Amino acid sequence: MGEIRRLTGAGPALGGLDLLRLLGDDPGVRANMVTSADGHATIRGRVGALTGTADQALLVALRGWCDVLLVGSGTIRAEGYGLLDLPAQIRGERAARGRSPRPVLAIVTGSLDLDPALPAFADAAAEGPDSLPWVVTVPGADPARRARLASYARFLEVEPGADGRPALPAAVAALRRAGLRRVLSEGGPTVLGTLLGAGVVDELFLTLSPWLVGGEGPRILHAEAYRAPVPLRLLDVLGAGDELFLRYGVGAAAPTSSADRA
Repeated sequence: MGEIRRLTGAGPALGGLDLLRLLGDDPGVRANMVTSADGHATIRGRVGALTGTADQALLVALRGWCDVLLVGSGTIRAEGYGLLDLPAQIRGERAARGRSPRPVLAIVTGSLDLDPALPAFADAAAEGPDSLPWVVTVPGADPARRARLASYARFLEVEPGADGRPALPAAVAALRRAGLRRVLSEGGPTVLGTLLGAGVVDELFLTLSPWLVGGEGPRILHAEAYRAPVPLRLLDVLGAGDELFLRYGVGAAAPTSSADRA
């Protein structure tokens, strides 16, 4: 039986730059999600209702780490993503690492049913070509919709999966070939469920939000039952007020915690 220990908040407070440095700079695939204490991924359809200021600080640090934020088209529409602006300190750290001021978006869609007036496209187009999001789609996707997005996006075509949507392992590989070696997923649940089931996620960051929602609703994963449960290895635990932040290595080859490496 594992030893049960009480976690306290006696350690030093971590600012945004501290969190970014804690994350390191190694390439890989990370996922960041939030869940209520009873397992809901949204409140009344919105993720933002579950998050607090500390969770937002961790989100900013993870965005500061990544080269590209990989999200599903439904999440883009529901959450109103625009340019991924970062605080000056985070931008300065990225510059010191030889990185661009901000990560770019990569939007997964087989149908290309996306409005170029969405902030993810319109704001990026106003900023310049280097800020344009990548649209990850399948060969032969709707030509008229592709033409409508042509001035607002860069395209990556990858093979379709069994559901006809872009195969996410192929999407991650294509992004890496494009030089985007640090990939962050913020969902939605279908994207995350597929990535985890395919074994391409290295670390999962899970915020346990201090709310009980009740009723039915989406969880952080939407996927068919995996052939075998995916093991997680606890790497770090952080806390702020009533929020709990869990960092896991994912899969049988999950990295070890700092305590295990010592």
